[in-house]
Amino acid sequence: MFRIEMLPAAHGDCLWIEYGAGDHVHRILVDGGPAHTYPALRERILHLPADRRHFDLLVITHIDADHIEGIVRLLQDAPALGCRFDRIWFNGRDQLNQVPDSAGQPLGALQGEMLGVLIADYEAAAGRPVWNVGLPDRIAVIDRGAGTLPSCDLPGDCRLTLLSPDVDRLLDLKDHWADELRQAGISSGDARALRRKLEESRNLRPLGDVLGVEDEPMAGRFELPAPNDADLAGDSADTLGGGGGEAGADAPFGGDASRANGSSIAVLLDYPGDDPRVRMVLAGDAWPAVLEASVARLLPRADARLSVTGFKIPHHGSVANLSAALLDRLSCKHYLVSTSGAVFRHPHGRAVELLLSSHNGRGKPRLHFNYLTQTTEKWSDSEDQEARGYEAFHPKGLSLEL
Repeated sequence: MFRIEMLPAAHGDCLWIEYGAGDHVHRILVDGGPAHTYPALRERILHLPADRRHFDLLVITHIDADHIEGIVRLLQDAPALGCRFDRIWFNGRDQLNQVPDSAGQPLGALQGEMLGVLIADYEAAAGRPVWNVGLPDRIAVIDRGAGTLPSCDLPGDCRLTLLSPDVDRLLDLKDHWADELRQAGISSGDARALRRKLEESRNLRPLGDVLGVEDEPMAGRFELPAPNDADLAGDSADTLGGGGGEAGADAPFGGDASRANGSSIAVLLDYPGDDPRVRMVLAGDAWPAVLEASVARLLPRADARLSVTGFKIPHHGSVANLSAALLDRLSCKHYLVSTSGAVFRHPHGRAVELLLSSHNGRGKPRLHFNYLTQTTEKWSDSEDQEARGYEAFHPKGLSLEL
């Protein structure tokens, strides 16, 4: 059994993955969405029996608000929920300081530093290491000079191979991450000031015990009221900026220049590890050129393609994070897009059409969206699907079960 849910995370990512057989179910959580969608993740956790709120791995791909804020809240809530994590993968201040550069100055971004404090607190409470356990040197990074890509075997015969970021992307992040701290008036590593910032931040507060009051009324098990752009104004900027802002729908393919996105953790998931029946590319918001270079290292020759079951499209279907060259390296059946279209109007129509026109897999391409909104309804037309030979799904809960 393998299933993946794209929880309703507005314009962000929150991926719930389960695999295994019978009562032996293993779980991976990738990102937590922006702060205001955290109740959906919390409710999903509460639907598990109290003794099964356990994750073999939590991955925080990068520091943008639409991926990290829900995890900041979850880690504060974890004791009340009885939620346990064996491994937490995240490149924070300590990991960036392991990446050598000419300046050699320690630095870190505000929310990244907050999360670092919370992961350290979780480790202390658990009495065991969890931070980047299973990764070489406890850092999620690719050395292009090494013979192979870093990989990690999880319990239940699941293997993850790192596809992003590479050293250059982390160096670029490191060189600019201190700017945000200076603007916030926080010194890197000042845990007391960071805790004070957390306490003062209303949108990052935990919800407390299971009888606590929800942020917003829930319309259904996996459904949240659709936020408007004014509500999300605080989420609209890339945490570190760079590259002239968010790419518009008419931007060139593959042109993402966001430093935060460039640092995104992306993995190839194989289940079972040695003889995979399921292969998923979980791309976070990674740059397509970085993904393409990593996929190429997994292939025996230049004209070969990596056969994968599914591809979680990077950066919610932005044209800036897709390229024909990347898609030409893949033979894929299922394409997953996580976004409500809020704030940035993702997915871009040109990006989805590129998926369809570049499809190299056997059978019809299958599009999986976690919202039916103005930005995704175009592909809900059954007549268009039949005429052009594709299928599209817009579930509120389970996205894909194999």
